[in-house]
Amino acid sequence: MTIPFKAVAVDMDGTFLNDKRSYDHELFDQVLNKLEKHNIQFIVASGRPFARLKNDFSDFIDRMDFVTANGSRLIVEGKEVAFEGLNKKQTIELINFVHDKYGSMATMAYGREKAYIGTEAPAKDKEFLQYFAKESTEISDWQDLPDDTFIELTFHYDSKIAKDIERDFNEKYGKLVTTFASNPVAIDAVKYGISKATGLKNLLARFGLTGEDLIVFGDSGNDVPMLDFAKYSYAMENGMEIAKEHAKYLAPSNNDSGVLQVLNKYLDEN
Repeated sequence: MTIPFKAVAVDMDGTFLNDKRSYDHELFDQVLNKLEKHNIQFIVASGRPFARLKNDFSDFIDRMDFVTANGSRLIVEGKEVAFEGLNKKQTIELINFVHDKYGSMATMAYGREKAYIGTEAPAKDKEFLQYFAKESTEISDWQDLPDDTFIELTFHYDSKIAKDIERDFNEKYGKLVTTFASNPVAIDAVKYGISKATGLKNLLARFGLTGEDLIVFGDSGNDVPMLDFAKYSYAMENGMEIAKEHAKYLAPSNNDSGVLQVLNKYLDEN
């Protein structure tokens, strides 16, 4: 029996990582060895920036490719091959729009190498966002952001309003942003039309592959586009209902190394 996919894409938080934000390195190395034996590509498709992911996979960095910041930045064979985002003016307009409508909240804007977080945010909320950035600078006035391209913004707020922000902001400013419920208390915003699916499509095309060659794993709203894109899609047992509604199959919990369990089953059967 032939393995039915040629590439694997995994979300991180709530999917590949357990609730302690770690994973079984020994088991992953074993699975990665099997994937490499079958020439199957391993891709991380995450809302996390590359600065964080480099740390997460320091032992394996040269054995995988990355769709980072929800599809805004692609790293293939260690090199950046795509980078899209909002300019400084658009970034500030979005932050002001959200804060004016919903109140002040912990907010982070991700540049290519560094993230910026508002100083007014509660310490606990800042700690939550700063973990994902790996490297960040506090900023007291968003007007002081550098003249840069920002690949992603994250708002620490009830993610049920994610699509409300997208709709209302785009009605006022034009089609500029796409938003995702990346966590029950986190909303990610990226350039309009960007998603994990667009990032994966771009990356796979470089290797002559398509969604028909792909198996993906996710747990939340920002994974929906890639769950729809891939021929083989798994939502995690612990995942949000919206992810389960868009996935074809269910994987064991992130705390049980569900991704690696499923992959091992495919690989060991072949």
